[in-house]
Amino acid sequence: MRVDPADSLSEILPAEAFGHSVPASLSAALRTDVESVVAPGSPEEVAALLRWASKTAVGVVPVGTGAHTYPRYPSDPFVVLTTSRLTEIGHYEPADLTLTASAGARVGDLSTAMAVHGQWLPFDPPDVPNRTLGGLVAAGLSGPLWAGYGQLRNHVLGATVVCGDGRVLKLGGRVVKNVAGFDILKPMVGSRGDLAVITSLTVRLFPLPAVDRLLIVEASDISELVSTARAIATAPVMPASIVLSSTSVGGRLLVRLHGVSDSVGADQRRLEEHTSVSFDIRNVYELGDLLEGERDRDITGEFAVRLWALPSRIDELLVAVGQIPGVNLTADVYGGSVRVYLPDNLSDIKSVLMRLREDVENLGGTIRALRVPAEVDAFSYFTKPLVDERELATGLKQVFDPHGVLWRVE
Repeated sequence: MRVDPADSLSEILPAEAFGHSVPASLSAALRTDVESVVAPGSPEEVAALLRWASKTAVGVVPVGTGAHTYPRYPSDPFVVLTTSRLTEIGHYEPADLTLTASAGARVGDLSTAMAVHGQWLPFDPPDVPNRTLGGLVAAGLSGPLWAGYGQLRNHVLGATVVCGDGRVLKLGGRVVKNVAGFDILKPMVGSRGDLAVITSLTVRLFPLPAVDRLLIVEASDISELVSTARAIATAPVMPASIVLSSTSVGGRLLVRLHGVSDSVGADQRRLEEHTSVSFDIRNVYELGDLLEGERDRDITGEFAVRLWALPSRIDELLVAVGQIPGVNLTADVYGGSVRVYLPDNLSDIKSVLMRLREDVENLGGTIRALRVPAEVDAFSYFTKPLVDERELATGLKQVFDPHGVLWRVE
């Protein structure tokens, strides 16, 4: 059910907040046409919208671009809150390696500004240049580069958020050691808009590596590369990322090394000695296209799920996935996660998903939907949270969004 907020909100929000559009993919994820879109231009306007929603019992779905919303099934009245008007860089101090920007600023635009100073935000989930900074943090996505740089949540230093009842909170700050007591900034990373609307963020940056070297091993079957991948993950060298992927002719292992020339060369030699494998080295001109192709492969496909398990069980995860015909995958070996792209014409979808869920959960892992066809109920075939997790999430929800205004977009 949709509502037209223009009449009731026009007294508290400017005309610029209305008439905005979102991608068709958002309508597909929400299983309904999205007609009511509001784009506040400040934290104060976000707060006014949420106070109005609390009084009128209208749900609010916060999005960045709206292109990466997980499947859900709204039935009550709702509006979409987009951060498309919140795009400013508020404070950038290259000497301190910190940047503060509004939540709607696109990562690609920020990367361009940072590159001038030889800096970057080293996270590489799919389609990262087109994501908003707020969407990236709300989703809690790091990508395979977390192996070399740590999780994204460790590099979010501060945020301004608006709670479901309209309270504006300033969390953290612009330095690393800025918390005494319970760190209520951390729950915002990965909260997917369930707790509060993020309006601005301060993040820690890193120098661009002097050398970004890609080592490649290919095989006729991805299973042949698992032992090498696990050996690399336990080697006395910490790569920036370790990725396994399926190809049209078999499998590919991608190992990324960052540093200065001498250290990268030494790391490569140690890896070759440790694994008894000779790597194919790609130069900088091939690096970008190949890595982007792996990162964004099948990003527009209709059917994708994500699996997690202990990294030591990555081979068993791949065996479970390999039983599905026509499947493609990309695995973060160090993190134990696998993005699985299922063919759109897959027959008996429900049986396939139930079997995959059973196999993954028997390994102590979890499975969730990224994109699923309209006929699939995403909540019926994917891992449910544990009782303790659900109780903790319910408690946090009550504190930050006491009226249940904000709808998690998944």
